[in-house]
Amino acid sequence: MFLAALSISILSANAQFTPGIKGGLNFGTLTGFTGDARVGVHAGLFLHHTINDRLCFQPEILYSGEGQRYFDDGEERTLALDYIQIPLMIQYFPVKQLYFEFGPQFGILASAQDKGGGVNINVKDDFAPTQVGLNIGVGVKANNSLGFYGRYNFGLTDVSRFDNIVDQSRVGQLGMSIRLK
Repeated sequence: MFLAALSISILSANAQFTPGIKGGLNFGTLTGFTGDARVGVHAGLFLHHTINDRLCFQPEILYSGEGQRYFDDGEERTLALDYIQIPLMIQYFPVKQLYFEFGPQFGILASAQDKGGGVNINVKDDFAPTQVGLNIGVGVKANNSLGFYGRYNFGLTDVSRFDNIVDQSRVGQLGMSIRLK
């Protein structure tokens, strides 16, 4: 509902958006697990809108490989949680080439696999179908088309469904973006 209202208000204001693509590496963990980060990828599309010379709005739609590597009975396993994420980012440019960003993120669980020992187990029913998070980040524009960024997502909701442990997603991202106009 919020996305629809935001889209209608932006479109009615005849806002101009510049489309783009982005992608890079993810380093994901879950707060209720111990172990190493799951290294994955993120990739997707964005629409960049300049509000004024300091502020921009950038809605995105991303595939995001998240989860956690952990040990179970001495065996290394990977909990692979794949999401379709919708970040709604506000970017602040203190100088022309550098920006800081923040904004909410809404995620839809696409798949959930517990992998290890040559066996993949579908565990999608053990996880919430959606999640909500908050992003903060920093980026550098190399030129009008090419940029590089780092972002961190703090999951605000428990992604697990059945245990008493709160498992919030934490994901660091490093990536590159290309504006297509």
